[in-house]
Amino acid sequence: MKTGRSLQDLAAEIERQNDSKKDYVASTSLMTIEPQADGRVSLGLPGKGAFPINDIAHSQIAEHTGIPRRYYDKCLREAPGLLKNNIEEWFHKYPAPRMVRTLDGNDRAFLSDKFAPLDNYDFAGATLPILAERKLKVMSAEITERRLYLKAVDEKLFRDVPVGYKMGDGSHRAFDTCAPAVILSNSEVGFGRLVVETGVYTSACTNLALFAKGGMKRTHVGARHIMTEGMDVADLEEIMSQHTKRRTMEALWLQVRDVLKAAFDEKVLTKRLQELAEASGRKITGNVEKVMEVVQTRFALNDTERSSVFRHLIEGGNLSQYGLHAAITRSAQDADSYDRATELEYAGGDVLELPRNEWTRLAEAA
Repeated sequence: MKTGRSLQDLAAEIERQNDSKKDYVASTSLMTIEPQADGRVSLGLPGKGAFPINDIAHSQIAEHTGIPRRYYDKCLREAPGLLKNNIEEWFHKYPAPRMVRTLDGNDRAFLSDKFAPLDNYDFAGATLPILAERKLKVMSAEITERRLYLKAVDEKLFRDVPVGYKMGDGSHRAFDTCAPAVILSNSEVGFGRLVVETGVYTSACTNLALFAKGGMKRTHVGARHIMTEGMDVADLEEIMSQHTKRRTMEALWLQVRDVLKAAFDEKVLTKRLQELAEASGRKITGNVEKVMEVVQTRFALNDTERSSVFRHLIEGGNLSQYGLHAAITRSAQDADSYDRATELEYAGGDVLELPRNEWTRLAEAA
């Protein structure tokens, strides 16, 4: 897996962002779009200033206004004045309250006014002590424009899992040393829910497979943030009850604690490792290149990723359901971004959780 940042660097960046960010709620009827001399485009809020729009917020503005993204991007590159006219026309024709999230003076998200901020600062402050209390080792951590990630392993629960036979005479059993893992992730900008999910970490090749089934997912949606009379643009902190926010967070972190406790139950671990051993016995019997075509389509791999998975599958010498999962999770280390690497770790988990009939169809591709 990609290692990302050290915990010290992550904590420092979370704190820096917490000090720099600012959230506003306002009607689109009051917003303006302002092309800049440097080619960027800013979102203007009366009395608050103009905030250069990043790519995430551009996508969300395009979706909100119904402007096709291809046309939106063409205007952004070649005719920002035309983009201004398009956006403002729809902003003013159909006014609606929106939440604008800013960081370092830039507009980083354009969201529903019902978006419930479960912020990274609170998330890390609540979850890191739980990981420390359970003596879990954080193997990888990162904060991207989209999400915060924490991936942790219980090193006390490493187990040897039989995954096939060594190449050669075929008489020597091969083992992977695996341990239960968890991923905790959160998005402040509308890219998915707050998530606590389980996985399996393989120590020999530092692969991580993540399982999207079960676990805990909390959607960032709550009641509308009601602006008080006379407010055109409201600072979000001014209209949120700190007492209510604190009560909500306390309940949420109790749920996180319960999910972590269940994730490292030894009975659950034994069952998961048994499933891994069984997956090593489900062989790829079809044409491997045809199998890779099916895998590429099913898991939306680009050509580079497909080549990486194929290479790791052949090099691993384990043409089985387990071997395919391992090839995909190993290819995650080759991914350009941490976000995409994590998506591939989920894809590896999806392979292991394929129903028997679906695996058979994939494995017999010809």
